[in-house]
Amino acid sequence: MTETTSRDHRVRATPKDAPGGVRQQLSKTFRYLWIYGPGRTWFKVAGRLRSPLVLQSLRRGGSAARDIAVIGCGQFAFATIGYFIRRRFGNRFAECFDPAASAAASFAKFYGIPHPASSAESAIESPAIRFVYVASNHSSHTPQAVAALTAGKTVYVEKPIAVSMPQLASLTAAVRGATGKVYAGYNRPFSAAVGKLREQCRAQPGPLTLSCFISGHVLGPDHWYRRPEEGSRICGNVGHWLDLAVHMLSWNGLPDRWSVALCWSNEQARDDDLSIALTSQRGDLVTIVLTARSEPFEGINETINLQWGDVIAKIDDFRRMEVWRGARHRVHRFWPKDVGHGAAILQPFAQSSRDWREVELSSLLMLHIAGMIQAARRHDDFSFSAAAEQLEAEISRSAPLR
Repeated sequence: MTETTSRDHRVRATPKDAPGGVRQQLSKTFRYLWIYGPGRTWFKVAGRLRSPLVLQSLRRGGSAARDIAVIGCGQFAFATIGYFIRRRFGNRFAECFDPAASAAASFAKFYGIPHPASSAESAIESPAIRFVYVASNHSSHTPQAVAALTAGKTVYVEKPIAVSMPQLASLTAAVRGATGKVYAGYNRPFSAAVGKLREQCRAQPGPLTLSCFISGHVLGPDHWYRRPEEGSRICGNVGHWLDLAVHMLSWNGLPDRWSVALCWSNEQARDDDLSIALTSQRGDLVTIVLTARSEPFEGINETINLQWGDVIAKIDDFRRMEVWRGARHRVHRFWPKDVGHGAAILQPFAQSSRDWREVELSSLLMLHIAGMIQAARRHDDFSFSAAAEQLEAEISRSAPLR
């Protein structure tokens, strides 16, 4: 990423045989075709290259409604948000903004926007806009979502929804006072695999055991995730699986009190190769391992194992899932790969939505663990009710005097 607002990972020019070179990129493209199908893969390629020829090949007619603004025009906005919105509605985008002029210009050109907005504020406040999608850098999610809610818009905000307790208090207060609704970009609860598990695990007795192993991207020392204000990889990556755990636990009643244990392998990068173990007063056990020792060829790869009552399940990168229940065994395959992006992105237009309180609670847990990482604290206790009380106190402190 070259600017402070665009969530981007552009492909740089490299020798054809070098890692990331032409041959490797072609190989990755063919692999993506197998995983995601032709439409999504071509959007990923277009979002990386932003070449006029590639963009022209994907262009398609507009939509009757042009009422969506996008803040942050990087790879995720172009190739993921843009793909699912366009597949459902056509070119429904009316405004876009990114401080990186090239990213904003290529997004605007492809999606039929006459010209990018001069600021996030002007894009949000446009009378034509009803929906605002916030896909900028992490520390800007809260202020932009608050601005959009204050302007009466319906808001989709990418993860994390906040990178500090004051930010979360600001957003929570705005959500409570808003006329528009807010939706979060934590997508894994919307995946087909998790949906099928929800059917199996509701009303399961006793504690849950959940294990998530994630091979993540290698981030260089100058990557924007490393900036102190961005909340570390705990907010940028690990929040996904903490949120998934909170979502699953909420199926049968979320325990309040937890013991948290962290173990990291590198004191200089405590959020890179680490394990998180959470145990509840009920006996639930949740473990998350994030490793980033080499770059996954196809992007983030994850394996999720679950045991709850008589249900045992294994999710393999959201492309395959095995479920055992007593003597029964079933295999589910998902093509294209379904991490839940489509359903999550289309939340503002769906008949039902996820309970926002779950997202607030998972964010409180995420911020607590991010604080442990920052302070190099390996063991701590956490209570959802106590953290919620802290949030209410922060909202009261920051409320304007009347």
